[in-house]
Amino acid sequence: MPFWVTLYIAFMVISLPVGVYMLRRLENDWLHPVGGLLSTLLSIAFIFAYWMPDVVPFNTNSTILMFIFVLFWDFYTLMRVRTKLPDYLGMSEDSEIQPDSTAWLFGLLLMAPAYYFGALVCLRIVSAS
Repeated sequence: MPFWVTLYIAFMVISLPVGVYMLRRLENDWLHPVGGLLSTLLSIAFIFAYWMPDVVPFNTNSTILMFIFVLFWDFYTLMRVRTKLPDYLGMSEDSEIQPDSTAWLFGLLLMAPAYYFGALVCLRIVSAS
């Protein structure tokens, strides 16, 4: 596993408590933080499944369902956070982090490597079938 992948996983693990706490405060329930936790842990597992397939053997079709869950949950959460975060933080209307700004693209770009490795793991399963 390359060094940058190790750093990426470390970044995901370090940012996980912050994300879970933020979702808990924004949504005032436990569904969203638990879903975010599960999505992030599955994303990390996809990275390990790509680089170390013997350690994390994602070889069944249910892996594709897990990948769909990760994509769905992350995009769903992004939409929820986009609308709720500016109000929660009391930001003005000219702030850079408004629902219609492009600052939210940064969040998707941070998750792009995890989505990429998840897609490669799913392609490996489909091509083996």
